[in-house]
Amino acid sequence: MPLTDNVEKIASGYLLIAMSSIKTVDKDRLLVKVAHLYYEHDLTQAEISDRLRISRQKVQRALQQAKDQGIVQILIRPLIGIFSTLENQLEERFGLAEAVVVDITATDDQTRVAREVGAGAADYLLRVVRSGDNVVISWGNSLLGMVNALSNHGRVDATGVTVVQGLGGLGDPNHESHATELVRRVAKALNARTLLLPAPAVTASTAARDAFCEDPFVAQALESGRAANLAFVGIGSSNAETILVPEFWNIMKASTLAALKGRGAVGSINLRYFDEGGRSVPSELDELTIGLTLKELEKVYRVVGVAGGAAKLRAIRAALKGNLIDVLVTDQITAQELLKNKSTDKNGH
Repeated sequence: MPLTDNVEKIASGYLLIAMSSIKTVDKDRLLVKVAHLYYEHDLTQAEISDRLRISRQKVQRALQQAKDQGIVQILIRPLIGIFSTLENQLEERFGLAEAVVVDITATDDQTRVAREVGAGAADYLLRVVRSGDNVVISWGNSLLGMVNALSNHGRVDATGVTVVQGLGGLGDPNHESHATELVRRVAKALNARTLLLPAPAVTASTAARDAFCEDPFVAQALESGRAANLAFVGIGSSNAETILVPEFWNIMKASTLAALKGRGAVGSINLRYFDEGGRSVPSELDELTIGLTLKELEKVYRVVGVAGGAAKLRAIRAALKGNLIDVLVTDQITAQELLKNKSTDKNGH
């Protein structure tokens, strides 16, 4: 065979190998691109087909080949932060409809506790809300954590939901923790209607409170709140040093809080104070506050208390003992502490 023929054959072989290598690289590049679009950008197979101008069947084959070749490796991680035993024990001990216990990363940081417990409350809300529900939203750092977490979820299927402001506003109406802003953001996440309470949480006098309550929009919001079937409330402490919300001190005098503590108050829900047994502790603050009372909240089908951390432990115990909440969303450390002392259950056993 002439040398030139051998050279041509060898060259042709290299060319075929090179072309095959190029095709392999192009194929792998397509597999990676399809995998990125499907698994990281959440595009559907139809959307990928349109975007890359390839058939649906080719997209399906590419996804399968990406897994077969190890380009895509699906790791099913074991569930962590699931405390079903603690939840069952809380439900049985305190007669709760449900307990939700979440794993927190920093037990000594009350702000972080509120954020992470709030995220658990967001998951619970999205799971239980149904079409036509009236949902009352109170106020506090844990509820702010819930609202912030809701913004990272997709829309729910429920329709005709109304989100009701259960307590008048505290501080700057434009601040993210203002009750009005919390209600608006929950309503947006649920694609729901809002029913705002256009009044301050605490008025300067009983006459001012009475005047606000005569307003038809205020009256409508309070009436709708009383008829709600879901309410999400924070549980506050009566210890001044543990109250981290600056807006609270815009309406609360240190002398008033001291007087409440002197009468046995250990916690509050919706700015309504209660003692170790979960019994209402009346004060002059009640005559100035615009929002649902503990008695009115009792009529709501399901009241969800959202709170955790050592600073809230005593208040949570009291709320459970007084049957002020039907559902508790809290952290694993608080749950363990609540179960240590049998004298704190609502039946006194």
